[in-house]
Amino acid sequence: MIPLEFPRRFAALVLRFAICIAPHDTHDWGRGMLSELNHVEGNWAALLWSLGGAGVLAKHAILAVMLLGHHRRSVSSASELFDKEGPMRKTTLAVIASCVLASLLFFLVPVFRQAFQVSLSQWHDVIHVQRSLGYRAGDPDLDALAKKAEQDHDAEALAFVAVREPSQSEAVRLADEAVRLDASLTWLYQIVAVQWSSFPELDRWVAALAKFDPQNALPHLITAEKIDIEQAVREHIPHRTDEEPAAWKDAMSAAFQSHKLDDYLDRLQQLDRRVLVRHGISDPFQAVNDRWYRLPSYGISDSSCYAKWLIESGDSLAVRGDRKGAAEKYLAVASFGQLLAPTDSFFLGREIKTAYKRLGALSEMDGNKAEAAFYASLRDQLDRESEKEHASWRSRFGGSSVSRWNALLIRLAGLLMLFCGGILLICAVGVLVRSRSVRWASLHPSRLTLTLGLGAAIGSLLASAVLFVSYWPYSRALHRFIRGSDESGASALSNFLGDARVPLGTRSYLGVSNAVFYFWFIVAVLCAFALLVAVVRHLQTRPGPDAA
Repeated sequence: MIPLEFPRRFAALVLRFAICIAPHDTHDWGRGMLSELNHVEGNWAALLWSLGGAGVLAKHAILAVMLLGHHRRSVSSASELFDKEGPMRKTTLAVIASCVLASLLFFLVPVFRQAFQVSLSQWHDVIHVQRSLGYRAGDPDLDALAKKAEQDHDAEALAFVAVREPSQSEAVRLADEAVRLDASLTWLYQIVAVQWSSFPELDRWVAALAKFDPQNALPHLITAEKIDIEQAVREHIPHRTDEEPAAWKDAMSAAFQSHKLDDYLDRLQQLDRRVLVRHGISDPFQAVNDRWYRLPSYGISDSSCYAKWLIESGDSLAVRGDRKGAAEKYLAVASFGQLLAPTDSFFLGREIKTAYKRLGALSEMDGNKAEAAFYASLRDQLDRESEKEHASWRSRFGGSSVSRWNALLIRLAGLLMLFCGGILLICAVGVLVRSRSVRWASLHPSRLTLTLGLGAAIGSLLASAVLFVSYWPYSRALHRFIRGSDESGASALSNFLGDARVPLGTRSYLGVSNAVFYFWFIVAVLCAFALLVAVVRHLQTRPGPDAA
């Protein structure tokens, strides 16, 4: 516990130190302040008294250093010291006002407003606790766009909202309305179905997709996933592929026999650009809708299980001497692997390599050396692609050091702007309350208020400049991505936005829940402390029974 006399001892120590560093001609005034300290009632009042005097002495010490070698009139009395406070206060107030005005002028620039919005994104999941707990919350801007699109019968805007809508029922409804208005948007069913997996309209959507693009494998994978989910709900999950129902095997067989696997993400990207330009949407998080998943959530595991089952069936046929039947099984796996993008084939690499190995072995047995060498080269190519994809995933989730550093600057600058703005607001309210007037001539801020206000104003200006400079390259990349279809900076922009959404003090999205807990814990502690201080102050100022 702090001794009661500690503030007074510390006050005397501060004044003595200030006298030591102050110019010689101010020592008498400083000693006078030190002697007056003994007559100040209250230990904390004495500390405030010493800080005020030490501030004046430190100011003249700084002036002595700055004006070294020039003529400087000696200050011989306390009245002369305080006579200089008036002009210096006016100068300080002018500097504070100029810095605040310059900081506010930044908000006239659209890029800076966008940068400030990005800097605040780290607090979105912290404030909206339901997002960090896995519950999806609506977006007022998307809701307004959906309402306007329905009024204008704008199918593309409805599709734009449908793929971003956090509510499954609303997303399905908007997708149905978009396709009703424009049948060429039937591909939208696939993107929404991959996102939500299971809902009553899914069978109708899959039939429409099969009719829209009969050669595409994705609708069949969606059907297989629906069967998986139904089995999980009934708690009847097969342990082997042989135990899967016939409908699942038919869906996977149709997928492996398809001639292409189109995720339609390129069509979605073109649609997004048209809607962004048409409606003037500048939110970078809506513009860069990075969808790294192409297949249904069960798509990879279903494909892997079915590929293993085909290879095992081929092995059984090969043992029985049916090389042609075995080759057909292996070729089905290899052909499906050719349909997959490197991102997806990375997860099925073992099965695809096994199929190439079996095909090469059959070719060797048939004496076809060239064909065996061809399958070996395909295996080597798959290994190289897997290494590239592995490096890409490390880069994707590890992020670029430049993007991480810029995201850190953005978050720190935004936080500093809020902190400095809060200090300026507190200082302004304190001055107005003490002065009881809003007239400029009536305002008499204390030295402590001026010091805090000056520091906060300069800090706000510097933070605004850092925020603008750090975000400017990404704003240009966003503009090129939307207007010019230039994707050269899309990856860096996506990494930057991903890093900017992670709260300070956390390393990844896995730490957001901890950030939410500590943030609200600190808020609760501060509120409890403020309540305790208010109660103590009330008890101290309440008149006693003798006062009545």
